[in-house]
Amino acid sequence: MARRPSGYRAIVRKRFPDWIIYGAVLFAFVYTAYGVEQDVVILDSPENPELGPMLPSDSPRDEIVLVDVAPRQSGTGTAFAINKDGLWLTARHVVDSCNEVGLRIGMGKIVPVETQILENADLAVLRSEWTRKPLPADLEDQRQVGEIGYFIGYPQGKPGEVVGSLIARNRMKVRGRYTNDEAVLAWSELGRSRNLSGSLGGLSGSPVLDKDGEIIGVVSAESPRRGRIYSVAPRYLRLLITEPGTGIEPLSLESYGVGADKLRRDRRVAQVVCLVD
Repeated sequence: MARRPSGYRAIVRKRFPDWIIYGAVLFAFVYTAYGVEQDVVILDSPENPELGPMLPSDSPRDEIVLVDVAPRQSGTGTAFAINKDGLWLTARHVVDSCNEVGLRIGMGKIVPVETQILENADLAVLRSEWTRKPLPADLEDQRQVGEIGYFIGYPQGKPGEVVGSLIARNRMKVRGRYTNDEAVLAWSELGRSRNLSGSLGGLSGSPVLDKDGEIIGVVSAESPRRGRIYSVAPRYLRLLITEPGTGIEPLSLESYGVGADKLRRDRRVAQVVCLVD
């Protein structure tokens, strides 16, 4: 990164234990198949949906979303490459308070990472010696109500993706393991990978991509009862994603599963593992 945003903690360098010891623990969490094209739900929504007004700026009248962050346990999430030198981005709640954090890059293979927490948003930077091509981003254009977003990662510890429609800007108030108050974008879920039902846990930290395959957010939370997904507002990402990424094929409602699978197969989107003693 060109410079470190204010609000960051210093990078904590930890001595990682032998990951082989943790192998049995890891496989208790996850089983992931790579290189398999995802079977996705084809939506009835039009390819060019009718768009509404531009998303307004923050307002005291924004709807408040309350999120309880549970006590730290071992688990998984998603991360994605943001520069060619080994920096990755994920959600803060995926990796904070973990004893060990790593990127899962193959069956049974994990590379350790250092974590850097952003204090004013649900974001964390991961530093790894393992590098991939960064994803491109569009963080300057104003978002428009009704536009389509694609959420690509590892829900429930397995490859999967979700598609949603942007509906509003909300205010997310976090309590529990830590506290925070930040702007988020609210999306109405339109569809997801076939056979993926229930919670989207594990999708946290995933990139939110627009139709051009550019980053416009990071998955932060969900409300299953309301069919809502919340993503970190683009402004929090601008100081973190500073390197032009390598483009991908445009995404569509008919082909987003193929594009998502390619990003995972190329390991530009990877699974994050958090281990707690």
